[in-house]
Amino acid sequence: MAMKMENISNGKVIGIGEVTILPGEVKEIPAAYEASPILEVYKKMGFARITGKVSAPAKTQEEVEAEKKAAAEKAAADAEELRKARLASLEGISEEGLASLANELGINPAECKDQADVLKKVKAALTKKK
Repeated sequence: MAMKMENISNGKVIGIGEVTILPGEVKEIPAAYEASPILEVYKKMGFARITGKVSAPAKTQEEVEAEKKAAAEKAAADAEELRKARLASLEGISEEGLASLANELGINPAECKDQADVLKKVKAALTKKK
């Protein structure tokens, strides 16, 4: 819940950044002004009632980039784990399962000579590091 200010004064107009709060109105406090000391002044003078909690601070460009990098690293690790699991699942795989896996990897089983050829191409595709 964002911070809100209710103007409880008798005729005082309150301005917080771009927001104007008339007597009797309740409006959301802009995030940039949530820590402003003027809010306490209005409150102590009996002009305003403040409710809600301070919203989370905006993330810096470095934090955003770090999150993107971490997400990319996690995606790469997940892809590598999936590749290894698929490679391990080839042992004793059914013909239907092999055909399905080949299709997922972009290999058309109909273009292969036989099941051994499909298996060879699937293994080759899975052993390539992306």
